[in-house]
Amino acid sequence: MEIQVVELNSSVTGVRLAGRLDAPGADLIGIKFSAAVASPGRHAVVDLSGVSFLASMGIRLLISTARALHQKGARMVLFGAQGPVRSVLEEMAVDQIVPLVDTEQDALAQLSG
Repeated sequence: MEIQVVELNSSVTGVRLAGRLDAPGADLIGIKFSAAVASPGRHAVVDLSGVSFLASMGIRLLISTARALHQKGARMVLFGAQGPVRSVLEEMAVDQIVPLVDTEQDALAQLSG
């Protein structure tokens, strides 16, 4: 599992994930992901286009980080999930907790609107 963190603007952190977001993958990036997203208390957009597999521990990481961010008055939006990863997010109703959109532009619009 790989993670890349960038500052998109003064109020939004961008995170790009790539690989398998299963138990080993979530363990590998969990602390860095949570620190990069929830610690600053800024909005975050998470690019899932490079995630090839998503399991329960990955879902837990996404939801727990989104909730921690919400407690700080900020929001997280997921984007770019493809095929089976998107299906899992929708079937598990994660998209009802954390917004799921198609593109980074849509994600940024979701935060501003």
